[in-house]
Amino acid sequence: MHKFTTAFGVLVFAAMFSHSVEAKVPFFNASCPGKVDVHADTGGPIYIGGKQAKLKRFNENYYEARLGNITVSVTVSPDGSPDISYTGKGGANGVCQVKTKGVTDDATQDQGMPEQRPLRNTNAVAMGSLPAFCKGEASAAFGRRPTEITTNMAFRSGNRIVVQGYYPDGEGQKFFNCWFDPDGNFVSVN
Repeated sequence: MHKFTTAFGVLVFAAMFSHSVEAKVPFFNASCPGKVDVHADTGGPIYIGGKQAKLKRFNENYYEARLGNITVSVTVSPDGSPDISYTGKGGANGVCQVKTKGVTDDATQDQGMPEQRPLRNTNAVAMGSLPAFCKGEASAAFGRRPTEITTNMAFRSGNRIVVQGYYPDGEGQKFFNCWFDPDGNFVSVN
């Protein structure tokens, strides 16, 4: 009887543990600086560059997906919307821009697939996150580590938003601008 009770307890514990680490990530598509594309199906898995990544759940609101030297961090807001960031080779990092989220589609309903609800009204990066997003884009564009790059606060310039930044160059400082549309969608860095 004692062996049966011990074995039963181990099975119950294993079942509880395996259930508690089940990831419930939201559906999203995101583009990260350095041309890193990320896709997640509802509940997982997460794909980085089209390849399935190893998914780890830290709690009900935070997940990490790893593939090679790239780690994608997913934070789920109380409204269910994802905030995505990444770290990569050589200290590259940045805030990823969520391009699409779940959308209701009558064709998927006809096929018996679960309904995907919109999580936010915009695909834009929040104004306060634009300097970090710009740092990631500049890191990829100029081949510099993010720790070498300094970005300033975002501000509106006409009908666009700009983040100014700089990094040390052999002869002093190299200055650049990250441009965003009026909604906070990344346009370019130069």
